[in-house]
Amino acid sequence: MAVKFNRRLKTKVVLDMAPMIDIVFQLIIFFMLATQVKITTGMEFELPKAENLSKIAETPLKITVVNKNSIMVGTQKTNLTNFSAILSESAVTGGNDRKSVILYGNKSIEYELLINIMDILKEHGYDSIDLALDRKR
Repeated sequence: MAVKFNRRLKTKVVLDMAPMIDIVFQLIIFFMLATQVKITTGMEFELPKAENLSKIAETPLKITVVNKNSIMVGTQKTNLTNFSAILSESAVTGGNDRKSVILYGNKSIEYELLINIMDILKEHGYDSIDLALDRKR
């Protein structure tokens, strides 16, 4: 006569995914609410094009010229008559006391306006004035 042993049933491991999905969705919602989205507004213009360009280092002051009534000194908007006053308020010097600036301008701005702005910059001690250009294709 054979002896019959009852085997214990092995328990199957069931991994419940519902709590993990809940945690993932809570993390997604947390990061969506905690993240700050910075939307920058700017002026749209077309830079002049040139074939021979050289790379320049980033400078602390960027000036964008659209017309004589719309000049951006950094993030501050002004016009040509108030440009000198705003420039003296936001005087920024580099590490080696050499003041430099990059001029961004629409390709249709007047030449006289560009010369007036460069003259005001020279009066305020900016000895390095670079013009931003796009490469010709």
